[in-house]
Amino acid sequence: MPKQLTLSVDNNSDALERVLRVVRHRGYAVRRVEAEMPESGERMEVRLELASSRPAFSLVAQLAKLAEVRALAVRGDGVQVAL
Repeated sequence: MPKQLTLSVDNNSDALERVLRVVRHRGYAVRRVEAEMPESGERMEVRLELASSRPAFSLVAQLAKLAEVRALAVRGDGVQVAL
């Protein structure tokens, strides 16, 4: 089952790149990416659909360490997690 992540990240030039790098290093395949910037322009809302047989907890722990990540929610494998 695909995992779905929703993140709120600071709007800077490298934030999305760092998120995707962590996803790749943790062994997840990106199936879909959507990014949207609200009118305030302060943060981006990023939605990722990922494929992997690995559990999401190690990915969530690493993404939560990124300074740009302000909020994170994960769905998949019958589990929902929000930070």
